Amino acid sequence: MNPYAAPGTRPHSAEEDIAAATPPVIARIAGGLVALAGIVVALTGVQTLAMVTIRGPLALVPYVLALLGVIEIAAGTLVFRARGWGAIAAVGTSFVSVLASGFWLLVSMGHGLLSLYALASPCVSLVGGIMAVVAMGPCERASAARRRLREQGMDLGI
Repeated sequence: MNPYAAPGTRPHSAEEDIAAATPPVIARIAGGLVALAGIVVALTGVQTLAMVTIRGPLALVPYVLALLGVIEIAAGTLVFRARGWGAIAAVGTSFVSVLASGFWLLVSMGHGLLSLYALASPCVSLVGGIMAVVAMGPCERASAARRRLREQGMDLGI
């Protein structure tokens, strides 16, 4: 084995792959923040449903927020487990949550409904999305290490 080989060209040993397959700290932090954003977005929808009665097409928005929150919690779980595709899904879900909760913040404040969850949900979703972008690389590396181990017949179950 050549110690002076270019990065990415030397073969990976099983020990290196096992160490790389565990979820990195940044993925755990990002997953926790994405899941927290999902909780806040879902609670925005649930709180709105409990506080006011809405008529017309805007009556669907609290249900959409609750559903987006649940999806974002699931995406946060995948990022926490360092799944590469989960980080990509978390970025998309967080982006949609920022738009939806930001829209709902403007509409609700325009109609006199002040909610701390509605104030916090766009900000927390934005931070969760940014952290998911930061965690994409480490999640992809961990997924690649798991894939290499699976090809060698070692499924860690992580």
